[in-house]
Amino acid sequence: MRAFIKVPGLTEDRAADLARALAAVEGVVDAEVFAEDEVASVLYDVRADVSTLMAVIKQAGYDDAQPL
Repeated sequence: MRAFIKVPGLTEDRAADLARALAAVEGVVDAEVFAEDEVASVLYDVRADVSTLMAVIKQAGYDDAQPL
C-alpha cells in the first residue's frame, strides 16, 4: 500500500529527518519526502497504517498534515 500525505510547512532541511522518522516505523518499506511539493510518499505493508504514519508526522511538528 502507498500513502501520499500533504505536509504543509515542510522545508528542505527537515525533509530528510521526516523521511528517516517514517522509515523507522515498523512495516514501512520506503519513505520519500518531497519538500518542494510538501508531500510524503510512504510505501508500507500490513504492519503499518495511515493513522500511524500521521502520528509520526504530527509528532514531528506538522499538525496540519493530511492524507491525499
